[in-house]
Amino acid sequence: MARALLIVLALALLRPAPAPAQELVTNLSKYLISIQSTFTGAELLLFGAVEGRQLDRQTDIAIVVRGPSTDIVVRRKARVSGIWVNYDAASIKAVPGYYAVVSTRPLDQIAAPEVLQRHGIGAANLHFAIAPPPGVDAAPFRQAVVRLRAGQDLFQSDTNGVVFLGKTLFRANVTMPANVPDGVFSASVYLFQDGNLIHAQTTPLYVSKAGFERLVYDLANRQPLTYGILAVIIAVFAGWAASVAFRRS
Repeated sequence: MARALLIVLALALLRPAPAPAQELVTNLSKYLISIQSTFTGAELLLFGAVEGRQLDRQTDIAIVVRGPSTDIVVRRKARVSGIWVNYDAASIKAVPGYYAVVSTRPLDQIAAPEVLQRHGIGAANLHFAIAPPPGVDAAPFRQAVVRLRAGQDLFQSDTNGVVFLGKTLFRANVTMPANVPDGVFSASVYLFQDGNLIHAQTTPLYVSKAGFERLVYDLANRQPLTYGILAVIIAVFAGWAASVAFRRS
């Protein structure tokens, strides 16, 4: 019995130690982006390290920066009697006001489609709730949302945007346009190994109006009656001032 235990112990000692698990450490260059009258956009730096990275395994990073979601209505035009008119409309819920994905490689080379779809990685895998008219295919409305947002630079993709600096460190830059909405954003970093998602980390990010823009926004949303009265007073005063200026000229 003692001899058998010694043999088992010897085999255990001869067994190679398991490779250390890969861990993800991430950070942002800033956690608050202020929107003022001179705001023309912002650039966000995301960086981090993959501790215990195994160089003999394929390691990939995908980063998703997502803004607050809203409900929108998308209309499709059709030609009726030679005139283009709004023909169909679909209500779409939970559409991000901003969505950017950057990665080490094209997403379809990083993981299987079902993995990307499960985690909403990539604009084509966003979880929209679409309510099209009866008997109408929802796919064109989804494609229209992605196309329109991309045209406004609010949906972005860079399949070579994440760069490894040496063995463990990585970095990526994400650009926010001047028309980016304000609110609570999230920056999610996904670590893949040989096509499998092994770690993820999400960090909140805040985009907020500041200065006079903040005052006007708060007044319009929290005291709409006061905002309306002030808008009328300003319009009347501007009209009066213009008429006086024209009479003098």
